[in-house]
Amino acid sequence: MDDSDVIDLKMAEEISQFTETYSSFSKIVNKIQRQYLTLKETYTRQGEELQAVNRTLQAVASENQAVSELLDNILNAITSGVIAVDKSGRITNLNPAARKILGLHEQPGMPPVTDYDGLMQAIDGAGNSALETLHSGRNIDESEKTIISLDGRKRTLAVSTSPLTNRDGEVIGAVELFHDVTRLKNMEEQLSRMKVLASLGEMAASIAHEIRNPLGGIGGFAALLARDLAHDPNKKAMADKVVAGVANINRTIETLLDFARNEEVHKSEVELAEYLREILADYMDEYGAECLHHRLEWNLSDAKGVSTELDPHLFRQALYNLIKNGLEASEKSKVTIRLTAVSNNEARNQFPEISDLGETALLARIDVMDDGPGIAETDMDKIFSPFYSTKQNGTGLGLSIAWKIIQGHGGEIRAESKTGQGTKFLILLPAHNGVPR
Repeated sequence: MDDSDVIDLKMAEEISQFTETYSSFSKIVNKIQRQYLTLKETYTRQGEELQAVNRTLQAVASENQAVSELLDNILNAITSGVIAVDKSGRITNLNPAARKILGLHEQPGMPPVTDYDGLMQAIDGAGNSALETLHSGRNIDESEKTIISLDGRKRTLAVSTSPLTNRDGEVIGAVELFHDVTRLKNMEEQLSRMKVLASLGEMAASIAHEIRNPLGGIGGFAALLARDLAHDPNKKAMADKVVAGVANINRTIETLLDFARNEEVHKSEVELAEYLREILADYMDEYGAECLHHRLEWNLSDAKGVSTELDPHLFRQALYNLIKNGLEASEKSKVTIRLTAVSNNEARNQFPEISDLGETALLARIDVMDDGPGIAETDMDKIFSPFYSTKQNGTGLGLSIAWKIIQGHGGEIRAESKTGQGTKFLILLPAHNGVPR
């Protein structure tokens, strides 16, 4: 065997090995191609399934978003307040009506409100709350509680609560629904007060007439007795006390008759600043300008040109009663009268508890303020009640008569006071700009 045969044999072996290797490689390539096609088919199928799942998820997400937006719109639109708390009692949801009722005016950058007790400061009926429902698990239906809102106002709320649960029935929090019934409660109190005034008025008129006749005889005989006892100072002094006592009782009877009298309101249009200036000047003349010079002040320039319709005689009596009440708060108390004009909307926002402010766009506001000892909080709900007085010799009718007269003018009166910080009576009357027609 020569060299050429050896070379041919080696080449044949190499070719054979290459052929086998190529064949194996081809099988591997074919296998990989088949696996690739299989994977491609699987990927395509899974991609289509994934797209279907994505479309379903998008539809569900879109539906959830629509439901969420609908719920948000409902919460934003309703006039009742809604507070939701989690299991730990932290606030998780607070709708705009709740913020308004509770006096919460958030500024940009302020942290969200999460403290329920800090927001809902109850002074009566504190157990009617979402926290109570969270702890006890019981629903609360249309119960009342009184709170002090964050803007310092006392409000009466009608409250309903219910636990919040997930799909498994596990309690995850509680929700509280409430609406402001302060105005309704005030209207009920005013109606009740008017009924009491009517009944007491009839009784007072009857009693006054029964007392007045014999009292006149007692006063007349006491005056004659005092004249005949002029030579005996001690006995005359006793007779004079009887005369003074009769006079005092007569003044009380006159007040009772004023209270009982159902006087008609005869209105005429007046420029309010000028009218009040005349009343105050008359009051100074009647009770002594020198005595009142440093105790009675007024500022009427802020509502110059504002006119209203009122009964000049009756309204004078109401204002006199308020001024007298302030001056009698203490021996050194000072009374200040201020007249301003406010829009009806501004007054409604500032005093939401007042039941009715009429339809006029403009209101005249009269503040009668004193710097006396103030009125205790426990007495504030009674000050307009007839025959209620904190003064030793008071009849308890002055403020009742003022309230009755102002109500008869379609106006509103409210009182604000803190012990040691004086008292302010605020009167609102329908008004307009321009001189009397």
